[in-house]
Amino acid sequence: MRPEISLDGDALRANAAAFAVLGAPVAAVLKHDGYGWGAGRLVRELEDVVESYVVTDADELAGLRPATAKAVRLLADAPPGRLARVLDLGGIPNVSSRAALAEAAAECARRGGLTVRVGILDAASWSTIRPQDAEQFAAALAEAGIAVELWTHVTSPARAREILDGFVAAQSVFAKAGVRVVATDAASTGAARRGLVFDRLRIGVGLFGARLGSSVESRCALRVVAPVVRRFAPGEAGWAGYGETTVGENRSVVVLRCGYGDGFPKALSDGADILSVGMQFTVRVVSPGADPRVLVGAADDVDRLAARAGMIPQEFVVGLASR
Repeated sequence: MRPEISLDGDALRANAAAFAVLGAPVAAVLKHDGYGWGAGRLVRELEDVVESYVVTDADELAGLRPATAKAVRLLADAPPGRLARVLDLGGIPNVSSRAALAEAAAECARRGGLTVRVGILDAASWSTIRPQDAEQFAAALAEAGIAVELWTHVTSPARAREILDGFVAAQSVFAKAGVRVVATDAASTGAARRGLVFDRLRIGVGLFGARLGSSVESRCALRVVAPVVRRFAPGEAGWAGYGETTVGENRSVVVLRCGYGDGFPKALSDGADILSVGMQFTVRVVSPGADPRVLVGAADDVDRLAARAGMIPQEFVVGLASR
């Protein structure tokens, strides 16, 4: 007896459509094997409502390609010697180093043309170039005749204006150098809003219902339904489980077969609705008109659940999938 942890395909598609209403097609970000839920599985749900897909690297591209013929963009550079394989798989490669640029120039000459992605962002964990390096990088791209999709990512709300100003300035630098910029994308889930959509929106955790501050009307696509293993009428149980939480004389509770071993965060035990979360069992108050088995459902808010658990929404989504 185990909890049923699943995704609502209708909600996934509705969320993609909600972001597209902002004014640009959606590129579904399926990194980390679709946030752990299976990239191929998400493609089956989203294929008819998204423009393209985004993955991290060449290995993720190879895993995703059998599931879709649509464009797949990469966030990281191909390992040395593997750019040709990325191109053969129909991936749009990322280029952020001199070595990767040299390999791209050779492939451009061999194939009679090439489009790559270049990210503009000063952040060590991203495969991007710094805004101050745009001029030299653009000159090399122009010399090689490589077309470019420019992109960035707002990694810090506090530095959003700085990041976007650097991105816009880099666009001008690339244009002045004679680089053919064929597309731009700067908005992901948290930064998505009208006026900041460019040519497409990269949406990852937003597909599952997170908003991260964006103004879309999204729905929780996560479902956690746990079987009831025991019921207690008012006054039949004194303590909830681990710790010092009491059940209370006037509350009916159920014990559910689901816990942090299944990815349901222990920190969601708040003493009000969820009284205790153990490795395999959760104690929950029975509320009138509500199904106590539904720990995460359509009425929930992904951002609020994650905040209650002390997590970012990405961590919450991946944590449930990993089981």
